[in-house]
Amino acid sequence: MLNENLKADVAISPKAVSSNGTTSTYFSMKDYDHAIFAWSVELASAGLTTTSTGTVYQALDGAATSGAGLASTTAIVTASSKLTSITIIPQTAIASADTFTLTSYDKKGTALTALTYTLTSCGTTATATIIRGVIIGTAGGTADFSTTCTYIAAAINDSTTGSVGLYGSATSTTVTIRSLNGGDTALLFTASNTTNFTISTATRMGIIEVNARAMTMSSNFTNLALNVVNESAYYTSAFVIRGKGSRYNNAQQAAKLTQLP
Repeated sequence: MLNENLKADVAISPKAVSSNGTTSTYFSMKDYDHAIFAWSVELASAGLTTTSTGTVYQALDGAATSGAGLASTTAIVTASSKLTSITIIPQTAIASADTFTLTSYDKKGTALTALTYTLTSCGTTATATIIRGVIIGTAGGTADFSTTCTYIAAAINDSTTGSVGLYGSATSTTVTIRSLNGGDTALLFTASNTTNFTISTATRMGIIEVNARAMTMSSNFTNLALNVVNESAYYTSAFVIRGKGSRYNNAQQAAKLTQLP
C-alpha cells in the first residue's frame, strides 16, 4: 500500500514469456476506480525487431471466472524503438569512421535529439579530448578494447556534447546506456556497422491505463489482469497500481493506452 488511495502489486514475476503468453493475477477493483498495468521485456540482440503485446482482461473474481478481454485495452510494444536501456558490445574489429547514433525521447515520447558519434583511431595513445568523437586504440588489444568502451561511455556523458537525458557506463567489454533521470528518457540506438556493435540486451516498457468504468458492470465483472504475449521467449515482468480518488470521478475516456515513454 503506497497510501490509502494507491495500491501497488507485482503482477508478473520475472520469467520467460513466449508466444504462448502469460496472464497475471486478477486484481479486484471493488475499492478502486483506476488501474495502471506496466510491463517490461528484456530482449536479446536477435529479438530487437520483435513485438510484445499486452492486453487487460476482466473477470468476475480472482479465480478468473468468466474471464474475457476488455475492449480497447491492448497495447503493442515494438522492441526496437524507445528502449529503456541497452547494452552493446563493441567488437575488436571496430575501426576508425565507424559511427553510432543515439536518439533520446522525453517521457511523452517526443524525440529530443539525435546525435551521431564517430570513432576516431589514435593508435595506442589515449587522449581525454572528446567532442562527440570516441577514441579507440589498435583493434584487438585487450587494453585498447577496454579503452574503447570507457571512451564511448565518456562521450555519451560529456556535459557539452553528450546525449540529452542519457547516461553511459562501461565495463572492459560492454557499454550500457540508460536514462540519466530515472526513466524519464528513452532511447534508440543505431550503428553504421551492426557487426562491430553487437547488442547484448535491451529493455522495453509498455503501459496500459484503465478506468474501472470500462469494465462490463452489467455482467458484474470486478477484477482485472494483464496478459502478455511475446513473439519469442524473453524475460518479462509487470506490476499494477490501483488507485481511487476524486480526480477519477470526472467524465473521461474509459480506457487510455500509453506506451513508455
